[in-house]
Amino acid sequence: MRLKTYSQKNSKSAFEFYLLSKGNNAGKPLENPCPNCFTCICKDDQEKEQLFTLCFGLWQGGYFLPFITGSVIPFIRLDDLSTVIKTAQIKINEKPLEFEQSVSVIKTLNQHSKIIESQVKLNKEAKKAMLYKLLR
Repeated sequence: MRLKTYSQKNSKSAFEFYLLSKGNNAGKPLENPCPNCFTCICKDDQEKEQLFTLCFGLWQGGYFLPFITGSVIPFIRLDDLSTVIKTAQIKINEKPLEFEQSVSVIKTLNQHSKIIESQVKLNKEAKKAMLYKLLR
């Protein structure tokens, strides 16, 4: 794994993802780059998947929050981000089976969340349609 500041000038490898560097969501992993992000370059697809899931868990768990600094524009330093990820990597490498099981459960929960979000969206649209029909 290698972390560096994202630049549009650099060529994109097949095994990379992005991490927000600024804002209150600093450390959040992204599939697509944005101007305020770091690039995490992995050696293969398996490492990419593992690190993406690990970073998502670290972000969801608030592990990056103590390292976010800045009074006007909050940001996380590349070194701090790297340290948090490497420390977590060491811990998950001690318990690879537990991590794989957790990843499986997290993926299932994310799929359920997406389904629920789409149902909520459809519910809102149905309410709008009913009120529109009634008040027309």
